[in-house]
Amino acid sequence: MTIRHHPVLIAGAGPTGLTAAMELSRLGVPVRLIDKLAAPSTTSRALAVQARTLELLQQRGLADKMLEAGNKASAGSLYGRGKLLGKVDLSRIPGRHNYVLLLSQAETERLLTEQLALQGVQIERGVELIGFVQSQAPAPDSGVLAELRHADGRIEQMQAAVLISAEGAHSSARHALGLAFEGKSLKPVYALADLHVDGGIASDQLSIFISDHGFLAMFPLAQGHFRMIAIEPDADEQQDDLVRDISGDAPTLAQLQAIYDAHSPVPATLSDIVWSSHFRINSRMLHTLRQGNVYFGGDAAHIHSPAGGQGMNTGMQDMIDLCWKLALVLQDKAGPALLDTYEQDRLPVIRNIVTRTEAATDVLNSRSTLVHRLVTHIAPLALNIDFIQDTATRLISEINIDYRSSPLSATHDAGGSLHGGDRLPDIDVVAWEHNNSNDESRQGNLYALLDPSRLTLLVAQGPSAPVLPPDWREQLRRWEGVLTIRHIAASLAEGQDRAFRNLFGSYHLHVVRPDCYLGFVGDAAQWDALIAWLEKWFAPSAA
Repeated sequence: MTIRHHPVLIAGAGPTGLTAAMELSRLGVPVRLIDKLAAPSTTSRALAVQARTLELLQQRGLADKMLEAGNKASAGSLYGRGKLLGKVDLSRIPGRHNYVLLLSQAETERLLTEQLALQGVQIERGVELIGFVQSQAPAPDSGVLAELRHADGRIEQMQAAVLISAEGAHSSARHALGLAFEGKSLKPVYALADLHVDGGIASDQLSIFISDHGFLAMFPLAQGHFRMIAIEPDADEQQDDLVRDISGDAPTLAQLQAIYDAHSPVPATLSDIVWSSHFRINSRMLHTLRQGNVYFGGDAAHIHSPAGGQGMNTGMQDMIDLCWKLALVLQDKAGPALLDTYEQDRLPVIRNIVTRTEAATDVLNSRSTLVHRLVTHIAPLALNIDFIQDTATRLISEINIDYRSSPLSATHDAGGSLHGGDRLPDIDVVAWEHNNSNDESRQGNLYALLDPSRLTLLVAQGPSAPVLPPDWREQLRRWEGVLTIRHIAASLAEGQDRAFRNLFGSYHLHVVRPDCYLGFVGDAAQWDALIAWLEKWFAPSAA
């Protein structure tokens, strides 16, 4: 198949759509990125970039720019009963990004837009998707005939191989297909504001205050500049709708100060509101991420409580999962079945996040004296337990996500702790390229040695593995269009050999997907299983 004249249409230029356009364009797939807004929003909700997202963006050249623009939070502090109850130590996050990066969604969108411009993609603003018809043919490139309305009222029809709906919670594509967005609207009304704070609130920590009145959260975006989220104590809790912004005047500085004072034992003075609004939380998700040649991601597929700061990250990771698969299928390097693994990978992740954040929000929102007393008495004890700290930081950072249950994940006699579907840890290693006749090695972090555009086969323990077939390299030549080969061994640092063997075993084969999850893990003696896995999912190069 060919898509030279049939680009992918991406509707919505928020973080999800921008990530999809970035991924597809760098992988050589033509895209059109449209957004009905004439200009990007300056009052965006999301502000946390999690460690897992940063790992992936590091490979794509964006993480350092984000770090320059954002603020690292090293801990999450929980207050109750008028005092500090304990902290979640974010430095325990495994990996190089052991913090939460606080960066406004507007800044994230700006950096993604700049990266897109470098890749030759411009956002078409003031262009709205108003309808589409799908071909009844079963082929994955059979296409979507989309109808677009431009700002001047002009109607355009275009043919695309694929439509990606990244339009947000009110996805027109989801409505057009009649897909149920199941879940509920949570009753409390929240106040949201970006403002200046003078006082004792830490500028390198997330601060959460719980009381009988509900909760307040303060997130430091920069020195003295905070994002404030809080339950409004006197708000009407009966309205139940899908609209997140509540009509009426935005919260005033006096109202925000009163809310802060009612919750926080840390004296502070609020001033200089940049913007503020009311909103309600909705907790909803699709139960399919694909209908024919239409794919859903981000808020178009799932919306949930901001507890944990994972909404934007989940949408961006949706697209990093989808787009490498889509590129391979549209370029005839993989079969259509690979696209089915998008929702098989992501739906369990989405379901877990929606369920977990809804439960956490119910606890934080509770105005039950009993619930409040239980939380405030248990929290100090729980936060002193290493297991609780490690579990909490892995959940917040999204380092815990795995695809072990995906049909794309295969494990054959894992000699180390890693299995198919696991996130590959970014450790220091020594590596060789398979075609280096001098067997020269180089040491560095593992992610820098991976190819974010292709599969990477990691052969553990050195430049040659005697148990491999003599013609192993020739056999793999059939997949030279999708596969990079690296030999790896423990780094030269003291004590690294045991850690390496615990992860990778001896003479083991690990195939890393472009999103840094493992597809295949097996002992080198399971060579035939590796070949069978490649033959099942990826098309050999033409002779």
